Amino acid sequence: MHDSAVLNEAAKAELERIQALPALTLKDKLGIAPQYPAELDLKENRTNMKEAALGYTEAQARVEASRCMKCKKPFCTAACPIGMPIPEYLEYVAAGDFQTAINIIRDNTLLPSICSRVCPHEKQCQSNCAMGKSLKDPNKGIKMGALERFCADYERKNLGGKKTPEVAPATGKRVAVVGSGPSGFACAVDLRKLGHEVVVFESYDLLGGVLRYGIPEFRLPKEIVDYEYAILPKMGIECKMGVTVGKDITIEALLKEFDAVFLGNGAALAMKTGVPGEDLKCVYTAEEYLKKANRGEAIESGKNVIVVGGGNVAMDASRMAYRLGAENVRVVYRRTQAEMPACKAEIKEILEEGVQILELHNPSEFVADANGRVAQAKLDLFELGEPDEQGRPRPVKIEGKSETIDCDTVVLAIGSKVSPEIKDTTAGLDTNRNGTYIVKDGTTNETTVKNVFVGGDSKHGPLTVVMAMKTGREAAAEINKALMG
Repeated sequence: MHDSAVLNEAAKAELERIQALPALTLKDKLGIAPQYPAELDLKENRTNMKEAALGYTEAQARVEASRCMKCKKPFCTAACPIGMPIPEYLEYVAAGDFQTAINIIRDNTLLPSICSRVCPHEKQCQSNCAMGKSLKDPNKGIKMGALERFCADYERKNLGGKKTPEVAPATGKRVAVVGSGPSGFACAVDLRKLGHEVVVFESYDLLGGVLRYGIPEFRLPKEIVDYEYAILPKMGIECKMGVTVGKDITIEALLKEFDAVFLGNGAALAMKTGVPGEDLKCVYTAEEYLKKANRGEAIESGKNVIVVGGGNVAMDASRMAYRLGAENVRVVYRRTQAEMPACKAEIKEILEEGVQILELHNPSEFVADANGRVAQAKLDLFELGEPDEQGRPRPVKIEGKSETIDCDTVVLAIGSKVSPEIKDTTAGLDTNRNGTYIVKDGTTNETTVKNVFVGGDSKHGPLTVVMAMKTGREAAAEINKALMG
């Protein structure tokens, strides 16, 4: 736990020291201590939905930004999926000009309040920071996610909030956007800015897709989602809620009414293990578990929960289990913690909350009690073998070795794919094995159906919010070119 008042006083003193220097040399920068955002005590707060990370104070943000080495060829920008000019805006943060800093950020991203909270900076910009490399510790690289969050939060709280983008004169063209997750949001905003009429079709009753229903409140407060999404009606974008394309209306019908269609329906169909007992009472997919919890719907979650999987969704589900009343939570993973694809920061958070990790285990059967509710999980034991195509050691089952553990709730977080409704009702729409839509060639976002484009998880499978936003914006540019010649 980092106390905000203590951290702020230390940062103020450090800022005064820095400002008193005749010039800030590279040696001086290397000597500035990294700043850590204040946070709640995770174990104490594991039963509420409060956002655990509290963010930087002004002094902390200025000190942290002052550490930037201003590389001529910044590795951080090159590692950012959207090429954010990080050193450029950090210079303004260091100087206390937060308005110019957020202006630069918003020139490059549509969702800074969100991406700064949920994107894996440790695997992208921060891990490539020259400061971290110089100090031989990536954890001491500049906290770029925390700084972007500071700027976006400062704008919301102190600068009058985000500005509604200007809309160009009407083109007379109409585009249907399927799904309101990050790719659909990005595509809709960019197309509307260009003067096209845009209608968003969302199957749920509120906007946001995975941002609202897949990411828990303690990682991404819903007021932040509402804040970023509030520009849609202000821009004149119509949003039709409770409409599932492929069930309530077909792509063929949309193409009769619209000049183009964008598919941003995501990859929300959960994958299952295929082992006996996975259909027992209180065995959930992570998508169902998190969606119901995020919507405030009733869900029967017990005191002794196991979560199967090692990605970020598994981390979210394990933390959510405590907030739904669990007393004991274990993550079951067939490799070791070192191979978990989840961000190290999220692994650290579950451990701080008290989650246990059962390495080198994987379920082979779930066993019911007399009432049909899951009561035990039979687990096969594994060891690490030769590397697979991604370079991770393969989990190899140890024949004849297994164990049985008690549980009253199981959450399966082993991946997801695109739901088939749209493919099944659209002639000529080709998909990959995981349901993602095939594009005509590697340089386009147009599917095998003319004037139907795709972005986000329904194009590349479950990845990051920033990648979904990026492909949504790329598709918007292609749609505009196709419509306007």
